[in-house]
Amino acid sequence: MMPYKKSNVHMSILLSIFIISLSLFTYQITLTRLYSAILFHHYVFLVTSFAILGVGLGSVLAYRDNNQRKNADGFTKVAKQVGKGSFILSCGFIAVFVLIYVQPFIDSLLIYIALGIIPFVISGYLYAVLFKAWAALSGKLYFADLIGAGVGSIIIVSLLDSFGMFRTVILICLMPLIVVLILQIADKKLKIMGCLLSVVLGLCLFLPVQSVQRVETDFYALLNNSGKTYGEMRRSGLEPEIVFSRWDSFARTDLIRLGTISEVKILTIDGSANAPMYVFDGDIDSLYVFKTNTGYIPFIIGENEQSLIIGAGGGRGVLYALAAGSTDITAVEINPASIEAARQFGEFNGHIFDRPEVRTYIQDGRNFVRTTEQRYDIIFLSLVVTNTAHGAGFALSENYIHTVEAIEDYLDRLNYSGRIAFVTHDQDSLVRLTTTAIQALVNRGVPLQDAPEHIAIFYYLAETGRGSAQMIAPVIIVMNEPFTLEKSTILMEEILNIGAIAMYIPHVHELGIIAQIQNGQISFEQFIGSFNMRAEPVTDNSPYFFNFERGVPSVLLQILVLSLVGSLLLFAPFVRKKGIIKPSIYFGLLGMGFMMVQIPFIQMFILYLGHPTLAFSYVLAAMLIGCGIGGFLSPHKLFKSAEGRVYLPPVLAAVIIFALLLSLNFIFRITSGFDSVFKVVIAAAIVLAPGIFMGMPFPRGMTLLGEGNRNDIIPVMWGINGTLAVTGSVLSIILSMTFGFNIALLCGVAIYLVLGFFKEI
Repeated sequence: MMPYKKSNVHMSILLSIFIISLSLFTYQITLTRLYSAILFHHYVFLVTSFAILGVGLGSVLAYRDNNQRKNADGFTKVAKQVGKGSFILSCGFIAVFVLIYVQPFIDSLLIYIALGIIPFVISGYLYAVLFKAWAALSGKLYFADLIGAGVGSIIIVSLLDSFGMFRTVILICLMPLIVVLILQIADKKLKIMGCLLSVVLGLCLFLPVQSVQRVETDFYALLNNSGKTYGEMRRSGLEPEIVFSRWDSFARTDLIRLGTISEVKILTIDGSANAPMYVFDGDIDSLYVFKTNTGYIPFIIGENEQSLIIGAGGGRGVLYALAAGSTDITAVEINPASIEAARQFGEFNGHIFDRPEVRTYIQDGRNFVRTTEQRYDIIFLSLVVTNTAHGAGFALSENYIHTVEAIEDYLDRLNYSGRIAFVTHDQDSLVRLTTTAIQALVNRGVPLQDAPEHIAIFYYLAETGRGSAQMIAPVIIVMNEPFTLEKSTILMEEILNIGAIAMYIPHVHELGIIAQIQNGQISFEQFIGSFNMRAEPVTDNSPYFFNFERGVPSVLLQILVLSLVGSLLLFAPFVRKKGIIKPSIYFGLLGMGFMMVQIPFIQMFILYLGHPTLAFSYVLAAMLIGCGIGGFLSPHKLFKSAEGRVYLPPVLAAVIIFALLLSLNFIFRITSGFDSVFKVVIAAAIVLAPGIFMGMPFPRGMTLLGEGNRNDIIPVMWGINGTLAVTGSVLSIILSMTFGFNIALLCGVAIYLVLGFFKEI
C-alpha cells in the first residue's frame, strides 16, 4: 500500500487526477463543438452521451486488468499505470481530433461514437485504478477530480474564445502529458516520449495565424457534408466560398460568398442555421426591394419610430426597419461572431450595425427585453433560435425566446398599439407560436374568445414538385391591442399585393380553426388537440419549443434504453459476486441523482444569466467545485457516520435543493436588475450550497468499500455510476420536456432522500 505520510506522493497523485479530469472535461466540450458543426443537434447529444459510457467500459477493463496484478497497489506500480495511461490518453486525443478533421471515410454515426468514446475508456481506466489503489483517500481524490472538471468548465470557454478551435485542441492534447512528467516514474523511455510529443505539440501552438485560420476553415467534415449549408450549396452549383470563419465557445460562424449570386452572402451558425446578409449601399431609398417580402409587412400597420430586432444576424430585420422609416433601432444578437462578420464586411452591407439609427447589443434577446426600460412600436423576430447545433434536432434545445412568459415580456415592452412580429420556420413552428401567443394573451386578462382579435397570420406558398406546395416563412403578428378594421384592411391589401396568402386576419379574413375559438365553437384544449403534433403552449418551465413530437422524442428513448442495457451488461458478470448488489444500487442512484439535479439547474439559470454559455460554464463549475469541497470534507466524522437510520449529507442536499426550488423565482426576480458579474456570483453561491452535500456520498461509498476490503469492486462501481449518470441525464431531459424542470428537479430530490437511507453499503 501507499506510504500515505509522504506529502509529495499525495500531491503528485492529486495533481494527476486533477489534470486528467481537466483534460477530459475540456475534451468533452470541444468534441461537442466539433460534432455540432458536423452533425445535427440530436445526433450530437446521442454521440456524446454514448461517449461518456466509455468511462464504464474503462472501469471494467481496469477491474479485469488489476485482478491479474495481485500486487498493483504500490505507488510505483500504480504510478506507472497512470503515467502510461496519461500518455495513451494524449495520443487518444490526437488520434480522435486528427481523424475527425481529415475523415474522408466517416459517414456513420457508429464511427463518430467509436471515435468519441476512446478517451473516455482510457480515463475510466485511470479513475478506477486510482480509486481502487487509494480508497482511503477517496475524498481527496474526488476533490481533485471535481475541481479539475470545474476548472475545465470555466477555462474551456476562455480557450475557445481566445485561441480558437485549433490551438484549444493542441492544448487539450498537451494536458495529459503533464501527468507523465510530474509522476516519479522509473520508465525513462516514457518520459522521453512524453517530452518529445510535448515539444511537437508545443511547436504547433506557434504556427502562423494564417495557417491556423486555414486549418480551421477547411474543416473537411463540414465542407463536404451535403446535409449542411456549404455542402448543399456546392452540390447545387452555387460556387460557395467561406470569406469569414470563427470558431468559439458559442458556435462555428461562417460567412459564405456565392459565386453565382453577388447581392447576398449567407451567415451560417454551426453549418446549418442560416441568415442572409444583403448588399446595401447605405441609401435608404434603395431599400424599396425589401418591401415585397412578408417580413416587411408587419412594419406597415403602425408606428415604426422605435424598433427592436431580436436575432439581428446578418441584418435583414434592421433593413426592414430602415425601409419602414425607423430612426431608433435596437439590434440584439447573442452570437458576437455574427456581428463581427457583419462589421468586417461593412462595405458590402452598408455598415448596417454602425449606422446612427442603430444601437447594437451582444446579448440574449429575452434577457435584454427583461432588463431594458425602453418601449417599442414593434418587436421583430425572424427565424430566431437561441441555441446552436440546429437542424433536425431543435427539439433538444431549450429556447426561451418563444415561451408564454417571453411573449408576455415582449407585450410589456410595447407602446400602446405596438406589435410583435415573428417570422417562423415552418407550419409546425407557426402552430406552436399561435397557441403560445393565445395563452400569453389569456394570461394578461384577454378573454379566450377575444384573443384572435390580437393575432394575424399569413405566409407564402411555394411549389415543391409533384403538385404539392409548402408553407414558406409564415408570419404571425401579435398586437398589444385588438386589430382595428383599418389596420386589418391595410394588412390584407398588402398581403394580396405581394402574392402572399392570409390564414387569419381579424375582421376581414376570419376563417379556419382560429375562428372557431373566436366564435366559441371549440375550447382551447380542443384547439390544441386538433393538430397531429405537440401543439400546447411552451413555458419557461419546459421551453422546448421545437419539440413537435408527441410523447418522448425517439432519440431520447434510444439513449435511455441503450444506457440501461449498457448498465445491465456491465453489471451482469458481477451479479453473483457477494456484497455487490447494494453498492451497485447506491452508486447507480448517485450517478442518476447528480445528473437529475445538475441539468435542470443549468437550464433554469440560462434565462437568469442571459446566455447559455454563462449558465453552462459557471453554474456547472460552481456545482462541481461544491461537490469537490464536499468530497474533501466527507471523511470528517461529522459527515462520515450515519445518525440512526439516516446518512445525513444526501438528505441535507435534498432539503436545500427543495428549498431552492421554492425560492428561485423570487431570487431571480429581486436580483434581475443586477450586473451580470453579481448574477454569476449569486448563481454560483446558490448551486454551491447543495453541491457540497451532493459531493459527500460518492467518496464516502468508496471509503466504505476500501474499509470493508472490497477494493476489487471499486472499478465496477465507477462504471455503474458513469453509465447510470447518462441514464439520469436523459431522464432529466425527458421529464423536463414532459412535465417541466421543477418535476425533474423534484425527482432528483427524491433520489437523494433515498440515498440517505443507505447507512451502509
